[in-house]
Amino acid sequence: MGLVGDVIEPNNLRVLFDLTTLGREVAADLREDLSFAKTLARRLTPLARFEKAPQVPDPIFDPEVPLSVPSLKGKRIALCASGGSGATAALCGIKRALEEAGLEVAAISACSGATLFGSLWAMGLSAEDIARFWLSLRTSDYLDPDWTRVGRGLVRGFRRWGGVVRGDALERIYDERLGGALLGDTEIPFWAVVWNIDRNQVEFLSTRDNPGIPLARAVRCAISIPIFVEPVRIGEHLYGDGGIVDVFPARPILDELDSYDLVIGVNSYLPADFEGTDVGGWYDHPLAILEASGQLRYAIYLELAREHVRDFGSKLRLLQPVPHEEVRGAKFYESFLDRSSWHRFMRLGHQAMRDVLVSLAQEDPASVTAAASR
Repeated sequence: MGLVGDVIEPNNLRVLFDLTTLGREVAADLREDLSFAKTLARRLTPLARFEKAPQVPDPIFDPEVPLSVPSLKGKRIALCASGGSGATAALCGIKRALEEAGLEVAAISACSGATLFGSLWAMGLSAEDIARFWLSLRTSDYLDPDWTRVGRGLVRGFRRWGGVVRGDALERIYDERLGGALLGDTEIPFWAVVWNIDRNQVEFLSTRDNPGIPLARAVRCAISIPIFVEPVRIGEHLYGDGGIVDVFPARPILDELDSYDLVIGVNSYLPADFEGTDVGGWYDHPLAILEASGQLRYAIYLELAREHVRDFGSKLRLLQPVPHEEVRGAKFYESFLDRSSWHRFMRLGHQAMRDVLVSLAQEDPASVTAAASR
């Protein structure tokens, strides 16, 4: 197939439509203000090396307000967390709310940004410690862009090049702070969805199946979005972010669904309730086909997530702490590069989880034995 044939091949058209939609959203963000451009300049240029260590509040979370839900005592709870860049910091607040209720999850399946927090949760860290791990870092502690390699890649026709950010820094900070922990060292069974780029298939790196892989390497692999972060070699293959394919990684939990009493699902990326954006009337608008093609950007994600929701059935409680608008387009990258919103995302996660726990308690009014809300 020639160049023209490659371009108009249906699946490649989807990529072109995606790029067009992303470009329009980025342009809209830049028209609204220059925050994204300023964030890129601060975080992905040599200026990042001069960043001071951030001031972290102590404590990060407000004092605990206990919430007792006896109907959940002794029950097995699983967590399925979507990607969503910086919005996945909401997982810290979700863990905090469960701590206040004296509850812990029995399994964690996560993808993309959620692995940054879910992996530390699986290692047994408290919500306060997970939040402090991330909020205390300088950007250069976990992001290592290499623009020289971009230039060399351009000269070589981008052979042996897959991303602006190397990923070494993230792996190093994990190893340093977790003492070189392996996937097999987690206290809670943990799965990270990854994408085998060579074979074009979704796989899971897990506590059970890959105990000898360094946790740092698994997390680095899970956030390696092509072009942005270099792919990671594990064994004979190159891997990247599994959220590129399956952004709500339910399979490990579904495989053992009968053993869980409750599944907490966290949507940090897709529209609320996995419903599509309504663009009714698009055919009569200027550039109608571009507006319609924008629907393709989330189509596969949404359909797969909806299927997972149906499979979970009544055991699922779906949390959506951060509005979809805060991770669309350029905001997806900005929320990862700039952690100024992460504390707020954590609070949103905390409130969302508290609301679900209160709702579960109210289904059995006699079980409510403590304050229900702040």
